[in-house]
Amino acid sequence: MHKYQAEVLHHLHEGLKTDKPSKFKDLKKYIGTNYEHIGLSVPKQRAIFKTGFSFSHLPLKEQLDIWNDIWINSNHYELMNIALLFAGKHLSQFEGTDIWNVLKNWVTKTDNWAHSDGLSSIYAQLLEQQPEIVYTQYALWNTSPNPWERRQSIVGLLYYSRVRKNIHPYKKLVAMVQPLLKDENYFVQKGVGWTLREMWNVYPTKTLAFLKAHITDISATAFTAAIEKLNSVEKQELKDLHKVKKDKPKR
Repeated sequence: MHKYQAEVLHHLHEGLKTDKPSKFKDLKKYIGTNYEHIGLSVPKQRAIFKTGFSFSHLPLKEQLDIWNDIWINSNHYELMNIALLFAGKHLSQFEGTDIWNVLKNWVTKTDNWAHSDGLSSIYAQLLEQQPEIVYTQYALWNTSPNPWERRQSIVGLLYYSRVRKNIHPYKKLVAMVQPLLKDENYFVQKGVGWTLREMWNVYPTKTLAFLKAHITDISATAFTAAIEKLNSVEKQELKDLHKVKKDKPKR
């Protein structure tokens, strides 16, 4: 398996020779990862993936085994990105439970928002295919000591609502969000805000009522994202309520 990891890594390094310089001075810091970072642009990564590798002719199950090994054993950010590209492209060609049983373990290697979002896109699709199985796992992640698992339990619900064909009832969505309102992790709080925003897209009345009822529990980080799509009147009302919360003296 390690020969395949070396092969993909070689292609990625070769890609640097014709890639445009990154606009970010410190990509590793921007993404927030501890993994090794080659500095290859996303378009270039996609082009290299599209070109294929020596094992791209193998049956999909064997290819998945290879990418799973790369994800688990690699310490390179872009290598893991290519694994995500494979999973996203071929998701519908696998039995839902088969690929879910592999990909659900990928979250344990997540240490940055980019990989987390990539997984959320995939998990949201699998939630549509296997709603009970995936939602049950989300419920476990919701109380996990791992903040990236907690984040997945909410961001993976509606990533993004505009492309979701099947959406869980409001009660099931809010049941994941409410326990994390006071979570101390920054990236979980960003996830709370984004999920509330996406919930408003599909359940505007109920979500607005929830925002008003829990205004004192919503962090500033989550609040900014949560009200993004509201109209100006609703947005100002919530801003005023949130300001009262901030200005209220602590006892």
